[in-house]
Amino acid sequence: MSHRLFFWLMALAAILCPVQAAMAADGQPIVSDKDVRVERSGGNFTVDLTIYAPVAPSLAWAVLTDFEHMSEFVPNLTSSQVSERSDSGLKVTQKGVARYGLFSSNFESVREISLSALREIRAHNVGGNIQRMESLMQLQAEGAGTRLTYHAEVLPGFWFPPLIGPALVRHETAEQFSAMLREMVRRQ
Repeated sequence: MSHRLFFWLMALAAILCPVQAAMAADGQPIVSDKDVRVERSGGNFTVDLTIYAPVAPSLAWAVLTDFEHMSEFVPNLTSSQVSERSDSGLKVTQKGVARYGLFSSNFESVREISLSALREIRAHNVGGNIQRMESLMQLQAEGAGTRLTYHAEVLPGFWFPPLIGPALVRHETAEQFSAMLREMVRRQ
């Protein structure tokens, strides 16, 4: 009986938490959980998000590629380090904690990142506790700002609760992009 109660409480947390998390410090939504599209197929997640950043592409690029300081402005990261640089890109190691309601999980990702200046950022996971991750961030000038289009395919190497897995991925993605948008605006 207590096992069922636990799952009902987790389901309730999954419903209620995104409403609060989608609000910025000033009470205005930045990136809401519902802006993030997540599909789950077995253990794989596909994530899609298109948002508008009210800054020039060069400033959006500067924040999106500031891996050395990313843990200072993205709340779920505890560390972010560039371990290698080459003409073709970077190798980045990031560690953090994904939290959603009562659930939390530590993660570590080592990614090879290919940069096409001011246009796109491609990442390929090569280590950590994420089994597979491929992502693409595209930047496009739009009016006085930048349209950001993000797509990722992820196979975590750790357990996600079945009832809240997609909601957790949606929430973490919205939180990360909200933090990056706030940093972009702060740097203006």
